[in-house]
Amino acid sequence: MSLPLPSFFQHRTIPQFLRCHAEKNPNKTAVVAWSGIERKKMRLSYAELNQLTDLLAASFYELKIQKGERMAIFMDNEHGIECILSLYAAHKIGAINVPINTRYSEPELKYILEHCEASTVITSANLLPKVQRIAKECPNLRRIIVTDVLPLESSSSNAVIQIYSFQNLIEDRIYFSPSISVEENDDADILYTSGTTAHPKGVIHTHASAVATGYSVGGALGLSGEDVYQSAFPFFTSSGSHFNLLSVLFYGATMVLDRKFDVEETLSTMEAEKTTVYVGVPAVYTFILESGKVPSYKLTSLRLLDYGGAPMPKQVILDLLKNFPGIELRQTYGLTEAGPTGTCLTGEYVLGKLGSVGKPMPLIEVKIVDEKDQEVGPNMIGEICYRSPANMRGYLKNDKATKETLRDNWVYSGDLVYRDEDGFIYHVDRKKDMVIRGGFNISSQEVENCLYQHPAVLEVAVVAKPHKKLGEDIKAFIVFREAKSVTTEEIITFCHERLADFKVPRDIEIIEALPRNPMGKVLKTELRKRVEKIGSDNK
Repeated sequence: MSLPLPSFFQHRTIPQFLRCHAEKNPNKTAVVAWSGIERKKMRLSYAELNQLTDLLAASFYELKIQKGERMAIFMDNEHGIECILSLYAAHKIGAINVPINTRYSEPELKYILEHCEASTVITSANLLPKVQRIAKECPNLRRIIVTDVLPLESSSSNAVIQIYSFQNLIEDRIYFSPSISVEENDDADILYTSGTTAHPKGVIHTHASAVATGYSVGGALGLSGEDVYQSAFPFFTSSGSHFNLLSVLFYGATMVLDRKFDVEETLSTMEAEKTTVYVGVPAVYTFILESGKVPSYKLTSLRLLDYGGAPMPKQVILDLLKNFPGIELRQTYGLTEAGPTGTCLTGEYVLGKLGSVGKPMPLIEVKIVDEKDQEVGPNMIGEICYRSPANMRGYLKNDKATKETLRDNWVYSGDLVYRDEDGFIYHVDRKKDMVIRGGFNISSQEVENCLYQHPAVLEVAVVAKPHKKLGEDIKAFIVFREAKSVTTEEIITFCHERLADFKVPRDIEIIEALPRNPMGKVLKTELRKRVEKIGSDNK
C-alpha cells in the first residue's frame, strides 16, 4: 500500500481538483486535443471540461454504471478529447478507469477485459469490430460506448451487450449531478504494465495516489497555472493518463495532447500553442534533432524540455543543449507502480551530472538496496526502491507479485542504480538487461552510450545472447543515420578505443528500425526473441 496523503492537501480526489479549477479559472484553457467526433482539434476551458464531464457522468449514472465498476477506455490520441472526458466522468461516479493499448491483438484485449472484469468499453468506430469479436467471451461486459455516430441497427446488434453513442450521451442532456461520494482511498484507475515478460499486470491506483502523483510530477517539472504542457504520450499509458494529465490538473495548467508524434506537426503545435513545457521519450528528441527543422519554428515560449520513459543517451543530451540554447533540460525517471513518480534531474545539473537521473521528486523517498535488502553506500550498485503516497495499492488479482514488489510501503523497481557522494542517482540497467559475460557484469546502457557517440549511429539497443563458454555475450542492434554507413569492424574498433575489452560487442546487427512500444520504449524482449531464433554463438 502507499503512504497516506499529507495533511496539507486541501483537495484529495481527482474530481475535487477539476471542480476547484472550474470555479477559480473557468475561462482558462484546460485541454487542447483532437476529437474523434468532431474530427479536428478542440479546446476546452476548465468550466467546459467540468460541465461536459458532469453531463457524461450523469449519463453513466443513468446507464446504471455503479461505483467501483471497471470502465475500459480503448481509444488513442486521435480521440484525445473523448479519452479525457471519459476518464474524468468515470471518476465523478466512482468508477474505475482501465486505459487499454489500442495496438493490442484480440486475444490481448480479451485478456485485459476478462482480467479487470470490465463492465463497459468506451471505444471508437474503427476499433469497434475488434471489441465486438471478443465481447461475447467477456462475461462481465454489458455495454459498449462508441465515440462516433452509429447507424441505428448497431444499437440492437447484440441482445446482451448494449451499444451506445458517446455523442448521444453527452449532447442534449438535462443536467444533474449524481450524488455519489468519492473518497481519497477509493480506487481510481487500473494501469496495465507493458507485459514484456508475461501477461500485463494491472497496477491499481487510488484517488489519493493519483493526486500525489500530480503533485510530485508537477512539482518536479516546476509547473504552474501559466504553463502550456505538450506531449504525445499515448493516453492509454501511465505517462499519458497519469504523468501528463494529473500533473497538469493539480497545478491548473493547460494540457496539449498531440494526436501522434510527427516532427513537423509537433514543432508547429509548439509554435501555435506557445508551449512552455514539452515532455517526450528520448527517441522523440533524436528524431527532432535528426530532422534539422528546429530553426524553422519560433519557439520563444518554450522553457523546458523533459525526457523520460527510457535512458537518454548522453550524446543526445549534448545535442539538445546545442540546438535549444537557453531552454532547460530535465530528466524524469520512475515507474507505473510508483505513480509514475521517481527522480528528477534539473537543468543546472544536466552537464555537471551528465548521465544522472537526479534526486527524488517531491514527496518521494528513495533507498538503494543489495540482494540481501541492505542499503548500500555511495557508488555501490543496488536496486532502487520508492516510498510515497503515490505508490500503487497493489496489482489486480496478483497477490504474489504485489508481495514481491510492494514491501513495507516500498516499491521495489527492478532497476539497478548507484548514488554518488552528492546524492545524485545514476541508472545502470534493468536487472534483466545486465549482461553477465564470463563472470563480468556489463551494463547494456553503458555499451549503448558508447555506440551512440559514433556519428553514423542513430539508434542502438544492446541485449545479452547465449554463449556456450561465456554464459552470455553482447549483441548490439544498430540503426544508422540516413546516408551514413560504416562496417561493423569499424564500429568494434570505435568501441575498443572507449571501453574495456570485455565490454566491447563482437556481434553487431544492422537493422532498419528498433521495435518499440507505443511509449517509444525499445522492446528488448523482441530483440531477445530474435537472438533466440538465431541460436547461441561459440565464437
